[in-house]
Amino acid sequence: MSTGRNAVGRRWVWMVAAGALAVAGFTGLSVRSAVAEPVLPPLTPAELLAKVAQAQPAGFSATFEQRSDLGLPSVSGIGGSEGDDLQTALSMLTGNHTIRVWLAGPDHARVALVDGSTETAAIRNGDQLWLWSSEKQQARHATIKAGEKPATTPMSPTEAVQRLLAAVEPSTDVTTSGTGMVAGRPVYQLVLTPKDHASLVGQVRISVDATEFVPLAARVVADDGSDALSVAATSVDFTRPADSIFAFTPPPGAEVTQLKPPAGASEHPAKDGTKPTVVGSGWTTVAVTKFDVSKADQTASALLKSLPEVSGSWGHGRLLSTTLVNAVITDDGRVAVGSVTPERLYAALATR
Repeated sequence: MSTGRNAVGRRWVWMVAAGALAVAGFTGLSVRSAVAEPVLPPLTPAELLAKVAQAQPAGFSATFEQRSDLGLPSVSGIGGSEGDDLQTALSMLTGNHTIRVWLAGPDHARVALVDGSTETAAIRNGDQLWLWSSEKQQARHATIKAGEKPATTPMSPTEAVQRLLAAVEPSTDVTTSGTGMVAGRPVYQLVLTPKDHASLVGQVRISVDATEFVPLAARVVADDGSDALSVAATSVDFTRPADSIFAFTPPPGAEVTQLKPPAGASEHPAKDGTKPTVVGSGWTTVAVTKFDVSKADQTASALLKSLPEVSGSWGHGRLLSTTLVNAVITDDGRVAVGSVTPERLYAALATR
């Protein structure tokens, strides 16, 4: 099967995964400790947000523990290379994971998912970008042009939170909720609460370092009160990592390929009409886009058939439902995704 068909078949799966991570922002948020809460100078939400926006530590190294419980469907038993990619896409949204992060300015970053003796990493070293899988012994490489930031470039916790706030600020109540400790460091607690109760997100709680003002932990609470996503640092160091951390050379025998931007992946409007249509705003945004069902690969087709059937005045399709994100894939080639109830998705489809 061609690479093009594989990419089309996986596109909607990655959209759902990306939607869930976008809701989480920094894939996580706030832990409670038996240690007494530290006494810190009081800050208003606006003052704390301003300090987060201005945070520029000389360096940052940390280990994070991520826990996810989105109620995603199982894709076990789906084999082949496409099945492996699908498992990888969904695995980050289920179970527990260890993530290591190294940052030294905007052009030097390394983020690694560590699973036992294997590592999956994204590494930026100046204009060089590498994606590495030690399990598969596969490396993908790209040279980054000036001013360009591919979606696969590692993102700092501060940048992730800033993007989240920019996307949802008008539709969000922002408050503070005392102090706490994360990885032995005192933190402020920032609480984001959607104003629109139709959102599947109940709250996002962010723990911000009291000295460097970098987010160290996060928790996404679903509207039913359950912890859907959480991540917290277990160790933190704000000294600049050694340059060798960002230097990467594929080991002998590794498969190396050059990354090419997929068609329609740029931030500019797609000429083929595949740019998503946005319905609503903030936490209840619904994205509706096209999906050529006839070109779905074996993996995507198998997963689609395993999902429950739904129908209405908008047509007929399948519903993928999680704690934080729902998606409807219609038989006539539309996909609606959002952190909203299925009824909101159906309403968006009825207008498109």
